[in-house]
Amino acid sequence: MKKVLVTRKLLKSNEERMSKLWDVKLNLSDEIYSQNKLIELSSDCDGILSSIVDNINKATINKLSKKVKIISNFAVGFGNIDIKAAREKKIIVTNTP
Repeated sequence: MKKVLVTRKLLKSNEERMSKLWDVKLNLSDEIYSQNKLIELSSDCDGILSSIVDNINKATINKLSKKVKIISNFAVGFGNIDIKAAREKKIIVTNTP
């Protein structure tokens, strides 16, 4: 089963649905993760569901585990993610508005 880090608290129904589909690391306290904590928590994850408040810049992307293959931003766009750095590391970036 794929493992996903969710960086912010979601609606309970969404968290429950995700938990049925994947092995999910939820942010139940809704804390805004530092870049170091995001890197640490995602080290064994296949994907990250980020939010607009997560600054996933080149330095962060370069420190992500090789296991991370996708970052989906829970927002209309993905201006907070360095798309070029992700592409260089072969990480797919998408959004989930």
